[in-house]
Amino acid sequence: MTSRKAENLSRKVTPEIINQLEEILGKDNVNISEMDRILYSHDLAPLPSVAGIAFDNIPDVVVRPSTVDQVAAVVKLAHKNGIAIVPRGASTWGLGGSMPVAAGILLDMSSGMNKIIELDKTNMSIKVQSGCIWGKLIDACEKEGLLVGSYPSSFPSATVAGWISTSGIGPGGYKYGAAVDNVLNMKVVLADGTVIETGYDNVANNMSGYNLNSLFSGAEGTLGVIVEVTLRVYPRGIVRPLAYNFKNLKEMGVPINKIVNHPSLTPLHIAWSDHNHFENQRKAGIDEHKGIDNLLLVTLQGAEEFVKLEEQELDKIVEESGGVKMPYEVADHEWDERCYEYRVRKIGIGSIPAEVVVEVQHWAEFVDECYDAFDVMKMDRGGIVGMIADRSTAMFMPYYFKDDETLLGMVAFAFNFYLGDRALLYGGRSLGFGVFFASNLDLVRERNSTELMRDLKTFLDPNDIMNPGHLVCGKTRFGINLDHKLMGIAGSLMQGVKKLLPQDKIGKLNKERFHYDHMEEEKLESRKVTYGRGDQ
Repeated sequence: MTSRKAENLSRKVTPEIINQLEEILGKDNVNISEMDRILYSHDLAPLPSVAGIAFDNIPDVVVRPSTVDQVAAVVKLAHKNGIAIVPRGASTWGLGGSMPVAAGILLDMSSGMNKIIELDKTNMSIKVQSGCIWGKLIDACEKEGLLVGSYPSSFPSATVAGWISTSGIGPGGYKYGAAVDNVLNMKVVLADGTVIETGYDNVANNMSGYNLNSLFSGAEGTLGVIVEVTLRVYPRGIVRPLAYNFKNLKEMGVPINKIVNHPSLTPLHIAWSDHNHFENQRKAGIDEHKGIDNLLLVTLQGAEEFVKLEEQELDKIVEESGGVKMPYEVADHEWDERCYEYRVRKIGIGSIPAEVVVEVQHWAEFVDECYDAFDVMKMDRGGIVGMIADRSTAMFMPYYFKDDETLLGMVAFAFNFYLGDRALLYGGRSLGFGVFFASNLDLVRERNSTELMRDLKTFLDPNDIMNPGHLVCGKTRFGINLDHKLMGIAGSLMQGVKKLLPQDKIGKLNKERFHYDHMEEEKLESRKVTYGRGDQ
């Protein structure tokens, strides 16, 4: 819903607008190349060509600001003319969160706004520009003996504001809270170009009125553009990953629930990977440790003497539940590889995760639901990976393969719809909205809450320029709202079609191909050894 004034705006990126953008940013930071604009038309997930029919997903222009003032000036110009603004970090997500739906101006925040502004060891905080890579600030903190509370599993490439905009769950969150819990302050450009601060750099945000940190965290860029972030940091101590093997994945349910109910055990991170995951890695030619069935990875952190006590208690819990402790080198390897769960996508054109949360008490039951989902949807079994988000919440990320980028191939997404529906039965829900799953907002929140969110969006962004068509309402280029009723019909249709199609055979079809590829790689390595590097 937009104002009457907004209905009269041109919403077009004209040559005059391009000239004004060049005056604000400099000509080198304004890109109208068709090829480059196509590269910005999707995020991590590949899109079928038919997506261009439903969405105007190629931006009219890509701009690369380097200062807060430049961002504010661009947004002010867009506001005046009703032009869509799409903030973009590294686009490591896969739900279309940074995908344009109404063309417009795409703000690439990762190019010129990626610096660490200040690491304050006295007040235990770090201030960065919004496009700063998580891996960069994690390294900076570790050099000073400090620890970033939580971060995305895609930390080597994901940007700070991108993850905060989804209010994500990731490593470290079990102990230190989710993305928003570690935000002290943000600088945000509102839809009319006004710049505000949401909190305080050096003290807590308690008892200071409405919590604006929480308002903009998880907003997916629909309320404003995050340009700077101040995060809490913590004394690092030591980080000790521990790995435990289980014959069956469900057997982890008992120790997981004992850990979350333990009065003094507070791991940094709790995660798991099933036997299919390790088998798929082998199919993809990825060398892994032998003798792993289903792996529970528990990472401890803190003062060494306390970590030792936690390890002893953890060993006891796991042993009583039938788990076997693996060598430290296995645990270290899995911790180091925590951001590479989906390298197995080599088996098909891509692997796609279905992210859902359920109550921890139902962890073992939901394992069965994940395996049943593969069978019901006739999927070639991917892996079941996930992590414990907090003492009550488990995040499952079962993934599957698809080898077909046509419209028919997109029915593979039926798995996501199906598993999201099953999660509701266990006190849970699907995670993430973007443009593709914006309709889920009405499913996972009660009606008055969603109406309030939409009213807030309209009030703060009356011209509907801030990432329009996302989160609070997915919308096609024809003005059709992708509401829950419509997407519910589409989801049911996709599930019905998927059940009628033959059983997927992606893994079987690709096994021989990747065996061949692996042999070719070995031959190439052999030639390198025989003839030396000069013959590469």
